[in-house]
Amino acid sequence: MERRAFLTRTAASAAAAMLGAGLSAAEDKPQGTVSPPVIPTDVTITKIEAAVLQGTRPRVVGRNARLGVHGTHARDPIARLHTDAGVTAWGWCGVKPEDARKLVGRKLHEAFDLRTGVNDAFTHLDFPLWDLAGRILGRPVYALLGGAGRHPVPVYDGAIYFDDLDPETGRDRGLAKLLEGVKAGLDAGFRAFKAKIGRGNKWMEKAAGFRRDVEAIQAIREMIGKDGKLMVDANNGYSPDEARELMRQAGGCDLHWFEEPFPEGAEPCLAFKKFLREGGWRTLIADGEGSNERMQELTEIVRAGGIDVVQFDLRSYKLTKWWRYLRRLEGTKALASPHNWGSHLSGYYIAQFGRGCPRFAMAEIDSMNMPAVSAKGYELREGAMHVPDTPGFGLELDPAALKSPVWTVDRG
Repeated sequence: MERRAFLTRTAASAAAAMLGAGLSAAEDKPQGTVSPPVIPTDVTITKIEAAVLQGTRPRVVGRNARLGVHGTHARDPIARLHTDAGVTAWGWCGVKPEDARKLVGRKLHEAFDLRTGVNDAFTHLDFPLWDLAGRILGRPVYALLGGAGRHPVPVYDGAIYFDDLDPETGRDRGLAKLLEGVKAGLDAGFRAFKAKIGRGNKWMEKAAGFRRDVEAIQAIREMIGKDGKLMVDANNGYSPDEARELMRQAGGCDLHWFEEPFPEGAEPCLAFKKFLREGGWRTLIADGEGSNERMQELTEIVRAGGIDVVQFDLRSYKLTKWWRYLRRLEGTKALASPHNWGSHLSGYYIAQFGRGCPRFAMAEIDSMNMPAVSAKGYELREGAMHVPDTPGFGLELDPAALKSPVWTVDRG
């Protein structure tokens, strides 16, 4: 066995055992075993810089059931941490300088614990701190999370919006235009796709919009084949009755999940789940991307069986909270699939989460090109993301991206 692969798997197993049993990293271990990694106590954060990176999508992404054009560009705010150990790390971060200043001069072990993740006082710097912990220890983030997920990590193309409707004018361009985006996704290596539906909620006459939703689902299924996974997302643009009718007309397309069919609530979700199972459909109900502030309510629906796939947005909910939240899914059949849209970086973070954690469904990818970021080692093949064993998130930042930082705070 290659030494690096052996050490990585050993570290992942040790981290998982430490989390599950709540063991102290300082406990004595039987002779001959490998001790779990320990955050050093002599690493100080000395400076934090902020910048904004821009990514460009391969095409204009248009409307969904609620919103207009999503455009060709997305912006990822980041922060880079400097330490007196000479190690730098970085990650997605919308922190304000006054909050960042609270971390400068602090020790890494005060901000990050291998058993619980980022300290609640520094949650705004969640991703940079995970990256720093991994780089200091020489471990990938997925190993720090426990290394208990699948690899390669299943992913899906989340960019199938209403391409049949011109983004700016709403003019009907036909299903052929929609399928161009699906073809591009297949060529890029995707084998699972999430298609937006709900055209009649805002952009088309209701009956015509519903017919187009059904036609789009059928056309996409034909293009991706029976082995491809197809999900739909109504962005809460349907009523419960409309969601049922959609399944009656398009359920034969073997929908893997139905995301945000209508505003979530215990009664409508449970009733829809009953309808699905009585109809013989295995379709899952996915929800929660906008429910970070209603976590308890959504969790109760999950525990009752009304939601099968939980989708808190990774950037707003943060990696640490997601990692902790997995314990709340124990005793249910629910899966985790953190939401991602409008971020190039978040797709890689979700892939690390998926390789590190059990109960994971698929990673949502918002495909784009971001010249300032090197993702060497990440590779999308046949519907799955291969995640590298490099320390931290395994993403390198072009130093030129921070030649003129938005702001800097340091010990001076």
